[in-house]
This record gives sequence, structure tokens and C-alpha cells, in this order.
Amino acid sequence: MKVFMLDPERCTGCHLCELTCSFNKHKVFNRELSNIRIEKNEDMALNVPIKCMQCEGSPCIYACVTGALYKDEDTGAVLLDNDKCILCKACIIACPFGCISLISKWNGLQISLCDLCSGDPECVKVCRERSIYYIDEKKINREKRENTFSKVISLKVEKG
Repeated sequence: MKVFMLDPERCTGCHLCELTCSFNKHKVFNRELSNIRIEKNEDMALNVPIKCMQCEGSPCIYACVTGALYKDEDTGAVLLDNDKCILCKACIIACPFGCISLISKWNGLQISLCDLCSGDPECVKVCRERSIYYIDEKKINREKRENTFSKVISLKVEKG
């Protein structure tokens, strides 16, 4: 299974991921409709991509009283059945990352959350800095080990 990863140190705050998400899901370029958000801290010159982390145990699914939220078996994404949703907002309250929104559409209000673009996230494709990426969970630890190894080698070379 693949997992969505974030690297805030690489994010430049270009907002392409937000614009791509809103256009992909709603056919408008509106960052407020995006399911990924870039939070900024100007004092620290830090941009942090925030999106649904598809939590194990999914507190949003557990909080949903109508069963409108469920997990996609193939991608692991939390999905919404709009026909079952009563807009009670329990999922919004339950989300530990603040990644579920209530948005206004031409046909009324609706819940909006990341569905991982059916396993091929568009936001990842446009991220020039690779601040966001979708990776096989087995590769995560391999990359971390390789990075740690490189750092140890660098320290060893510096010390001579």
C-alpha cells in the first residue's frame, strides 16, 4: 500500500498543489476548495502542507453516525457517500489534522476530504520540490536508512 508523505522543509509555498486539487475536484482554481492546504509561518519562513493522513483507526469514520464515510480497500483513502451524509459535521470535529471541510457548492453545502485521487494524487504530480509524495510504505524505511547512512558517512569524512 502507498502512503502520502509530507516534507515541510522542501515546501516553497507555491500553492500549486492547492490549485490543482481544487481544479481537479471542483473545476475552479480556488485554494479554499482544496483538500490540501499550505499553512505558513512567516517568522520562521516555513510552509507546511497539511492534508488528510488517512489515519489508522480513522476517527472521522468512527464519528460518522450515518456510515457515510468508509475506507477504500485498494487505496486506503477515506471516501464519502454523499447520499448518506447528513452534514452533522461530526467528521470535521473528529479529524485530528483539520483536513475535512464544509464547502459551499452551487447545489448547497457538502463535506470535502481528500480521496487520494483514486490512488494517483494530482497534487503530488505538480509538486516541483517533492515536498509531497505518494510512496510505497516499504520504501519509506529504506529511504530513511539510506539518508541516515549518508549522514553518518559525511560525519565520518568530516572528522577524518
